[in-house]
Amino acid sequence: MSKVQQGVMPGHPGRFKFKDNGLGFSPITIALHWMIALLVLAIIASKIAALVEPASASQRFVNLCATLLFPLSIYRFYARITSWHPLPVGTPNPVEVIVSRSVAVGLALAMVLLPVAAWLAKSSAGVAVELPGGVVIPALMSPHAGAARVFAVLFDIGAGAFVCGLALHMFGAFKNHFVLKNDSLKRMLGKHVEL
Repeated sequence: MSKVQQGVMPGHPGRFKFKDNGLGFSPITIALHWMIALLVLAIIASKIAALVEPASASQRFVNLCATLLFPLSIYRFYARITSWHPLPVGTPNPVEVIVSRSVAVGLALAMVLLPVAAWLAKSSAGVAVELPGGVVIPALMSPHAGAARVFAVLFDIGAGAFVCGLALHMFGAFKNHFVLKNDSLKRMLGKHVEL
């Protein structure tokens, strides 16, 4: 296997990895993780703010975040299922490892499916997906009341499952950092850690 296939740039052994391996995450994975996290938090914060004071500008901002999130999430999901996941830090419980990896894959898949479900729900309800600056994303289908109800329910179920998975993911991160006091968070910030 060549160095490029292993995810290491030729001439720079071990300095830049394109893919995750058993020892750590690639810089691309780390950057995507935090970009996606910021976009998700921005969407959640905007949705909470819209409950207090609905505004079309906040919906356009949510649409923009979801539009940016979609291609990043497709790549992240592809990279997640085609690369080795790094070994856990410390000596974790095997059940916790299985749960955490299942949650991570579920979150990555949800980040691909939820924007599509939202797009289908809005298209079938005849609602334009507007971005800031007056840009409108084309509808995926013509309006259909029955389809709109189905897609809205599917989106709500998926969003609920996503929020539960996100809560589990954050619980695991906080547990690793504050209770187990291991270097999992440092690794996700790009630092080299000993397993």
